[in-house]
Amino acid sequence: MPTHSTAGLWGVAVLLLCGLASCVSQDSGSPLVVQRDSAGIEIVEATRPLWGDSSRWSIGPDPLVDLTLSGSGPAHEFFRVRGLKQRPDGSLVLADRASQELRFYSADGEFLGAMGGPGEGPGEFSNLQRVKLVADTVFVLDYDGRVTVVGPDMELVRVFALPFNVDDIHYLGDGTVLGESTVWAGLEEVVNQLVRPPTALVRFDLGGSWIDSIGARPGRESYSFSYEDNYGDGPALFGKEAQVAVHGSRIFYGSSDFMQVEELNPSGSIARILRIPDYPLGLTDGQVAAERASRLDVDLPPGMTLPPWLQRTVEALPAPVTRPAYANMLVDPSGAIWLELYRGGSEQDRPQEWLILDADGTWLGTLQNPDRFSVTDIKMEAVLGVRRDELDVEHPQVLRLTRDGA
Repeated sequence: MPTHSTAGLWGVAVLLLCGLASCVSQDSGSPLVVQRDSAGIEIVEATRPLWGDSSRWSIGPDPLVDLTLSGSGPAHEFFRVRGLKQRPDGSLVLADRASQELRFYSADGEFLGAMGGPGEGPGEFSNLQRVKLVADTVFVLDYDGRVTVVGPDMELVRVFALPFNVDDIHYLGDGTVLGESTVWAGLEEVVNQLVRPPTALVRFDLGGSWIDSIGARPGRESYSFSYEDNYGDGPALFGKEAQVAVHGSRIFYGSSDFMQVEELNPSGSIARILRIPDYPLGLTDGQVAAERASRLDVDLPPGMTLPPWLQRTVEALPAPVTRPAYANMLVDPSGAIWLELYRGGSEQDRPQEWLILDADGTWLGTLQNPDRFSVTDIKMEAVLGVRRDELDVEHPQVLRLTRDGA
């Protein structure tokens, strides 16, 4: 999403990632994990997957709950779903961006109620972005930096404001909120080249007051352009983007440049690095060409063509040598880190896949989603997400997760 000047033109026109031998496999004398210490930072390097070429976990294709099919009427019609989550009692909550509503359902998919709707008043939303759960309380981030807190019975608890450029929020478990904030300072005049503004990790109290910053790290890579009075920033080819996840007070950050995740303490210092050295991320010329072509392959109304400035911008995008390692990061209740393997725009016909690191850094293996299903949250025995059917209708679903031989 463009974040400064008139970058919206880009999106409209285009539609456009124990000691030395801490874990040894049953059939090999070589370690699965090598652990060492460097300047007080624990470094855990996984050498190969525990599961080998197969997967010992599986996601069942038949939904336990499908909210599109569990009822009828507008409450079971969805478009641009964000943040399907499961509360401790099994009930479900999600944001529907088409209606700008926060909707609640029973564990069986019965509609319980909704709050919100378009607007800027208390309990209303202008552009729903993120939904986070703190036990059975819901934190909702709107595009303008406004956070709405909703209680267990769908009651409005409070509303507080964060800076406009906070892109995501995470509850740290100590009564504070971690915000990801893009820092554009100093990049305003950079044009027609790749830029990667830092992501600042900033802590706020639950009233929205700033506490401290715990550092800045590489954020989202984009291409800054200026042609024919059109200027802004848009997605780079195979652009790398920072990913942040939280598990209790533990903060996980990854730049996606490599198959690596940093574990930070609440002050922002690196406590541990988990990585898979030499994980293959190289791109071929053909893959880059296909990705560039996909930016120009746009369904347009009859008689309409791509603006020349847009075609020129896409053709000028630098060709990367490597792809991002992952496009999303989630941490499940056991502390295992799930890294969604990156797929470019030209690769979206492939199912979503997740590389899983156990809490101790062991590389378990790779798990593939059912076709056309995207994960939003992970529990011990279920994954939540959205499946698009053949007609592109959205189905918020709960699928069974089986963890055999973990």
